[in-house]
Amino acid sequence: MNILIAPDKFKDSCSAAEVCEYLSRGILTTFPNANCNLIPLADGGEGTLESIYSVFDAQWKEIITTDPLNREITAKYLYIPSKTMAIIEMARASGIELLKSNERNCMITSSFGTGLLIKNAIEIGAKEIILTVGGTATNDAGMGIATALGFDFYDKNNKKLAPIGQNLIKIDRIDGVEGEKNIKDIKFTIATDVENPFFGNNGAAKVYAKQKGANQDEIEFLDNGLENFAKILNKNTGKNPQNIIGSGAGGGVSGGLACLFDAQIVSAAEWILEINQIKDALKNSQILITGEGKVDSQSWQGKLISRLLKLAKEANVAVIVICGTLEDIDVVAQQDNILYATSILPKPMTLEEALKNTTNLLFSEGLLLGKLLKGLK
Repeated sequence: MNILIAPDKFKDSCSAAEVCEYLSRGILTTFPNANCNLIPLADGGEGTLESIYSVFDAQWKEIITTDPLNREITAKYLYIPSKTMAIIEMARASGIELLKSNERNCMITSSFGTGLLIKNAIEIGAKEIILTVGGTATNDAGMGIATALGFDFYDKNNKKLAPIGQNLIKIDRIDGVEGEKNIKDIKFTIATDVENPFFGNNGAAKVYAKQKGANQDEIEFLDNGLENFAKILNKNTGKNPQNIIGSGAGGGVSGGLACLFDAQIVSAAEWILEINQIKDALKNSQILITGEGKVDSQSWQGKLISRLLKLAKEANVAVIVICGTLEDIDVVAQQDNILYATSILPKPMTLEEALKNTTNLLFSEGLLLGKLLKGLK
């Protein structure tokens, strides 16, 4: 039996590659004749680069850059020489996981470090930049990235502004002369499945700034800043980020770069699935095993797993869903190509205990799946 194992990560416990590894170990223990094809996936956030590294003849590039609070760190990105393409994960330099909980404050965090990664990629020859924007700690609408690439932002008194969220409200003028030279002839693509607008009730600040450390007053301040920046961007580029679907992704980075860099916003899930040639893998599979740490209502709203299930249905491949927490069972039951869905937890346990034992739990689940699939063959 050909089994395609293509999960997302189990957040805070296992990477997608580890999920693949321990499930397949268990399956092959009880069903040694199974042929397991392992394709770890990602949703555009943490772990995206690892999920696509083996697809191309890619190289890891590691440089000194800065974290969201401008502290020096090292971070990596992928470079594909044959395509003169760099794939950069914003979470590597501007991610929320880089900060302790008491350091998270998107009024003062910046995407500047991600801009340094992009700058380095262009310097070594990249003509195409693909930026994934999940898991950010910032709400600067790409002001930091743009600054790293030569754009300058000024207030009404002609004072140059630091590229942080709280300064969006102060922007009165953009000097893009040097920046436009630096990004000339570079193609930019932003991969995200967030469809939020730039500002407003469903915008970047009002939906995501709280989890990045902002209180209610700061959220309103940031939202007003995004609205001001939208007006300035429209004046300077002729593009209004508020009219661009997904412009609120990454703390407004998608909207800022769509205007300043002429970046195209694409679905991260569709991009990941296409890069990993999932359609071809499904053609040669009888069973798809997928999952993530938590399967809930968000899993079915155009996210990675829902799109993967759609492809499996088109290929007439039955699906097994494995997760840590399984919610919305009634919705799962409505998916007519899901053969089986389960949590890996064999009994009630604390979150701490579950996270500590995830690899063992995945292996044990693999043992059971091996027996189940052996009986189906």
